Amino acid sequence: MNMRDTVLGIAWSFGLMALSVSASVAATADGGYRIFRPDGPGPHPAIVFVSGRSGFTPSVAPTAYERVAEQLRAQGYMVIFADYLGRRGLTSCADASITPAEAARDLVAAAAWLKAQPSVDQAHITVLGWSYGGGAALVALAEYTAEQLAFSRVIVYYPDCRTVRPWKIRMPVLMLLAGEDDVAPGKRCQQAVKESTVSEAVKIVVYPGAQHGFDVSELPPKMKYPAGTLGYHPQAAAAAWEEMQRFLQSAM
Repeated sequence: MNMRDTVLGIAWSFGLMALSVSASVAATADGGYRIFRPDGPGPHPAIVFVSGRSGFTPSVAPTAYERVAEQLRAQGYMVIFADYLGRRGLTSCADASITPAEAARDLVAAAAWLKAQPSVDQAHITVLGWSYGGGAALVALAEYTAEQLAFSRVIVYYPDCRTVRPWKIRMPVLMLLAGEDDVAPGKRCQQAVKESTVSEAVKIVVYPGAQHGFDVSELPPKMKYPAGTLGYHPQAAAAAWEEMQRFLQSAM
């Protein structure tokens, strides 16, 4: 993969929390999923991760999602990877056309599998998506009925909202947007929320001066590429992590 492909992949990719955690990851595979299991018998609250367009092992930081999953696992959450790329034998959306609807279908199936596990608290399943994966989570709210969704709340980092339509499901949503995002402009997401009949259930937080990928600590503060502007913003990253923590705790 050349530098341009790598950067384009990052542009639509993941969020990397600026965390210092153990390199030991308590991950297992079950049901075809990669799972991070907390200690104890449970039932545990659970989180479905949905990656950006370069998947769960992006070349610039191949263990990024693992580190975030391990941090949440240590807090008592069971984390599962809804790998819409890996299950198709792909490592990037650059290899094939994967629609947000297809990614949404995979995350819905992953949440349903979680709900059937005796070690999972069925009432506390959250979807956490970044960029393309965040857009897929919002697409799921518009494409499925409440009865079809096993999760009860959604968190999205700078989602790609190009195909997101207004939704009617009354579910808590936390939307963490980069104020200077020219890769996946937040205005599209805000418009979809405004047109939804349940906008009061959505909390939108915009971080002024932040770029797409603001929580990816490997990035410099700002860099220009054909896909747009990327950049790590430590203050926004830390604030977004705290916002997410409050949001998750409010469901307990």
